[in-house]
Amino acid sequence: MGYYRVTGGGTIGGEYTVRGSKNAVLPILAASILAGDEVVLENVPHITDVFVSLEILEELGCKTKLEGRTLTIDSRNIEKTEISEEMVGKMRSSILYLGALLGRMKKACLGHPGGCVIGRRPIDLHLRAFEKMGVRIREENEIFHCEAPLLLGYHIYLEYPSVGATENILLLSVKAEGTTVIHNAAREPEIVALARFLRACGAEIYGEGTPTIMVEGVRKLHGAVFEVPFDRIEAGTFLCAAAMTGGKLYLHGAEKQYMEQTLEVLEKAGCGLRYEEDAVYLQAPTRLLSDFTLATGPYPAFPTDMQPMVMSLLTLAKGTCMMSETVFEARFRHVAELCRMGANIQVHGRNAAVFGVEKLHGAKVRATDLRSGAALLLAALAAEGETIVEGSAFVERGYEKLEDALTFLGGRVQLVS
Repeated sequence: MGYYRVTGGGTIGGEYTVRGSKNAVLPILAASILAGDEVVLENVPHITDVFVSLEILEELGCKTKLEGRTLTIDSRNIEKTEISEEMVGKMRSSILYLGALLGRMKKACLGHPGGCVIGRRPIDLHLRAFEKMGVRIREENEIFHCEAPLLLGYHIYLEYPSVGATENILLLSVKAEGTTVIHNAAREPEIVALARFLRACGAEIYGEGTPTIMVEGVRKLHGAVFEVPFDRIEAGTFLCAAAMTGGKLYLHGAEKQYMEQTLEVLEKAGCGLRYEEDAVYLQAPTRLLSDFTLATGPYPAFPTDMQPMVMSLLTLAKGTCMMSETVFEARFRHVAELCRMGANIQVHGRNAAVFGVEKLHGAKVRATDLRSGAALLLAALAAEGETIVEGSAFVERGYEKLEDALTFLGGRVQLVS
């Protein structure tokens, strides 16, 4: 696995356009199977998880063609219903192929999904919902063998508004007989994007973005052209980078309506923000401020995916921030690495107290997941001296050539393979 060599002291600023959303495109790629036709996706990010998804689609029998940021998927000749353990182990969102394959082929076979280790993230919510809709599930040697001879709509009550479970139920239900209603559904913008894509393919879905989603099953879907929305987490990452390094950044593709909680934190930290239709302008303060509390939660609460980067930001803020991580129980693994760089953070279970310091210093640190890697890169940009951030493969899962983008904006970041 490669690493990043970062020389701190530069200022992140200028003008940048956010890439397509990782968390939106991955379920849409799985959903393309359901179309049974040619699908064209625009604004596709060039990230590892997308490339793994394309391997999975091709393994199943799809034809794919990526030209620039336009991806064409032809799923008409799918024959396989099993995904290899190697592919499943590379990516958490591979679990979504269970719902998509069952909806299209009535059969599916795959193992436990991989991805970043940031908590338990159990899939029991998915499986219980599937069984209620008529799926027969047999687990053998950690492989799920599923059959759905007859899929019937059902009222599904989720005990937690899980994004993955909501997406998987949507994929399973669009071609089921009758009406499916998801109660306590996830409301994230990525759920809205998936529903809009499926609707473009002929699905009948209502209520996405609210706690109750209704799906009227249809017999057949068709192809569509769809633009992947911009990545709100990448947007937040770049805004934090500019804020930490005293920069001024004009960010295209940052949609205020989907970033309210992140933008509110930046305002509380003293940043000047100006909004346009699909853009945000940020001016960093002379000194970042803290002295507030912050808790992650399901949308529209503060996103857990932004917690590591905001924690990195607040290490240099004047004051103390109390942070609570309510979504994943193992999402403070970056704390020890930030402390190697001079941060002052105390963790008690799912709570962390971030005491702002005057400066950070370079060190050798290791990323343990996608967002912890981004957080460490931000800290390295703001630190004095040189920092080595190991584990670049984690970052490449969700950011497209982040080293090039940060260097373009004024940082000094080198990827060493």
